[in-house]
Amino acid sequence: MTIDERRERERLERENPWRPIGEAMPDGMICELRMSNLTELGRHRFFLHDDARWYRIDPPQKINPYVELLVEYRPTGVTLSKHRRENAVWLAEEGGRYEYRGGELYRKPKPYKLYWRADDAKGDK
Repeated sequence: MTIDERRERERLERENPWRPIGEAMPDGMICELRMSNLTELGRHRFFLHDDARWYRIDPPQKINPYVELLVEYRPTGVTLSKHRRENAVWLAEEGGRYEYRGGELYRKPKPYKLYWRADDAKGDK
């Protein structure tokens, strides 16, 4: 890491310090999370939903605070749109098993692919 990179990281940490998890507001702000053993959850980004639960954005997953033992969060300064939040919550709860397009239900193929997309046109594979 160069001196300039270190200074930039320190500047960002001064602007966005770690805060106690109890101060988090469900405003759609994208955040980083830190667990009780002071390890971060990598490059994953999270947001606090209106139901007071944390959700990982990509890949969508519901975070259980009692298992993960979350203690701190750090906002990134970017807010998710309401539609994107609802989509991430829906995918986390449904598990991405289904996709609705044009009023039709497409089921996810079972044996493989965590990410998938239904065919664009009928009969198009």
